[in-house]
Parts: sequence; C-alpha cells; structure tokens
Amino acid sequence: MNDAGQGVTVVVPTLNRGAYLLDAVRDLLAQEHRPLEILVIDQSEGGTKEMEALAAEHSEIISYRRVKFRGLPLARNFGWQNARYEAIVYVDDDIRCGPRLVSEHLRALWLPGVGMVGGGIEESGAPNAGEGRPGRFNFWTASPVHSFDSGRECEANHVKGCNFSCWRSVLRECGGVDEALSIGAALYEETELCLRARQRGYHVYFNGQARVLHLAAGSGGCREKNMTSYVRALSHNRMILIRRFLRWYQVPVAVARLGLLCLSYAVHYRQLGAISAGVSGFFCGLRDGGRAPLCGNYACEAQV
Repeated sequence: MNDAGQGVTVVVPTLNRGAYLLDAVRDLLAQEHRPLEILVIDQSEGGTKEMEALAAEHSEIISYRRVKFRGLPLARNFGWQNARYEAIVYVDDDIRCGPRLVSEHLRALWLPGVGMVGGGIEESGAPNAGEGRPGRFNFWTASPVHSFDSGRECEANHVKGCNFSCWRSVLRECGGVDEALSIGAALYEETELCLRARQRGYHVYFNGQARVLHLAAGSGGCREKNMTSYVRALSHNRMILIRRFLRWYQVPVAVARLGLLCLSYAVHYRQLGAISAGVSGFFCGLRDGGRAPLCGNYACEAQV
C-alpha cells in the first residue's frame, strides 16, 4: 500500500493570530496533495471574520471550528478526534510553507514502522543551528534538543509542535496528547507524546524536506508572559517527563538540573517567587507524572 489517494487532515489550532492565520491557511490551500482537509480550531474570543469568509469560500477543504476551551493539547485532541482523514498534520497558525509540505509528511509517515514525523523548521530571525542530529532527547537532563532547521532525514526522539504529523490510530492507542501539560505555554507536550509512542514501538522520524518557516508571532497563541507562572509550568511539565521516561539512576541528575534551571530564572529576572513556583510545579508534576495521560472526548463537539 502507498500514499496515493490517502487523505490528510491539517490541524491548525489558533488563538488571536488574525493575519498570520490567514497567510498560513492560504499556503495550505496551495498544497499539491489531495484529498485534503484544513481543520482550523479557533480559540479566539469572537472568532475571526476573515477566516470565516475564507472557510466559506473553500468549504470543500476548510473545516472552521470555533471552540470554548483554551489550551494547545486540548485543541490537538479535538483535532484528531474530529479529523476527516487518518493522516494528521499539525502546524502552528504563524507558519508559512511551500506546496509540498503535506506530501513530504505523508511520504515519511508511510515508511515502515513510523508513527510520527517531525518536519524541518526555520525560525524567523533565529541563527541557523547547524547540522546536528535533529530531535534528540537528553535523558540525563530530561530536555529536548532541537536542530530542526536541518534538511536531513533520520530517526528522532521527538518532534516540535509547530510542524509534525502522525496517524490517528497512533494517537488513539497512546491515549492522545496529555492535557495535564496544558498549563502555561504547554511546554514539552509534543515531546511527551513522542516518548510515549516510542515506548509502544513506533518510530519517530525527522524529514527536513517537510519544511515550514515559523514566524514566532509576538502576540497571541499560548505564550506565558508571567515569569513565575512560566517557571511553575516548566517545572511541572519537565517533572512529568522525568517521572515517566527516565531510568532511576538518571532521575537525580535531571532533578538537580531542573532545580538549577529554576534558580537561574529567579536570579536572572530577580523574582524570588520563581523558586517557590518551581517547587510547587515540581511536586504537582511528580503527582501528575504518576497518572494516566488526560484526554477529553471532543468527538463531534458542536461548533460554538
């Protein structure tokens, strides 16, 4: 079996991104691959009138859904549960892409044993990170290593959320994206999903030709501007990774590294509250890491 005729749903979670979203969706409309669905999950208050008009103009491809909930993992779960097709591509609402993005994702997904694919990412205004192996995960510090601007193809440990794909069956088997990671900027939510998929025997593959330009919009989205809240979320989500995926002898090193990271934020930003926030996040993450991943049921949820 090959990818000929295989439908693909591109899921685009969005929150207050306006013109960025319109540019991203227009690029997706220009994809070579068909059949195609573009599923826009809009968490913005009041929605986006221009997006509604574009969806009405291309109703055979664009599914525009306004929802009441907030949170990136929730939007991802809504996406795969309501997608028209089995192959799912996730992109951010502030990306630009060429016409072969979807085709390249699907080509890699069809490789033997592959359950998830990470795509190449050029970060607007950021220096090139070089040609190190992309998508590595440091199990001694429980931290993801990126290098996603690479153009190569190789096995990976994890993907980055602004440009990745997976099979719906893999998401279902893994229990979806863990909504316990929704706090703050939802750090590591895609990393945690990849590590769970790998535990179940699926390959995570990096295809640098499935490429986007990530504009990193300065407003909107799920950015966390409060430093103490950011540190709490970082500590909480990192601790979930530590409890679930590290070997016992790696845990002390990773916990010490996390403590130093929280302390460095407190010193750099001169906010001592970041230390107590880090401690709070640590214990909450220790608790949540021992629980099964949270995934709401959003199947056929009515449009707002």
